[in-house]
Amino acid sequence: MKKTLVLSILLCAAFALHAQSLIGQQLKSKESVILYLVEQEKLAHDFYRSLDTIWVTDIFNRVANEEFEHVGKLSAVAAELMINVPNHFNEYPMGQFIDSKLRHLYTELMIAANFSLEDAYRTSANLEERKMYDLKMALKEPNFELENLTYKALLIGSEDNFKVFIRALNEMNSGYTPILMSPSEFEALTKNILSNDAWQSFDSSAKSQNRIGLF
Repeated sequence: MKKTLVLSILLCAAFALHAQSLIGQQLKSKESVILYLVEQEKLAHDFYRSLDTIWVTDIFNRVANEEFEHVGKLSAVAAELMINVPNHFNEYPMGQFIDSKLRHLYTELMIAANFSLEDAYRTSANLEERKMYDLKMALKEPNFELENLTYKALLIGSEDNFKVFIRALNEMNSGYTPILMSPSEFEALTKNILSNDAWQSFDSSAKSQNRIGLF
């Protein structure tokens, strides 16, 4: 009970940093939106890659590889729009970011995901929920067709990853309470989750809940 309360507090603190999407609020220019989304994808990559070194399961490695591809896709869109993505976006070490809010978010998510594999899955679902929210806000902005197509593709990817984590939690007989989406949106997205949904072969039991080394 105490652990659950601590986790809840940590997750609320992490997402309080983004109670509303920065897109359309603080991030108004096309350049600032794309650069933020690029670094957000780097955060997701670094987060899942870090979890892959902590928990014995293949799911985090597979998602991390996807996030690396997403960074490349967004960087390609930026290049088409003559927006320069600084080299240090890719050269920064794991867990280091230019945006201060993303730095704080990464730290809070890593702490929350460290309690157990179940908490790691739940925190990962929280992150995918955050990404979906921001991508939907980006799609509301005036965009070129290339941007919209890319954002829609990334949104579908985040939805699929979100469902994988929810399915893993379901198989652990654990629930999930959405933080940013409404209960009706959550139900619509997850009501058809089946045992063979999304990836068909990942081991949701994580080959027991053993931890790799120390956090």
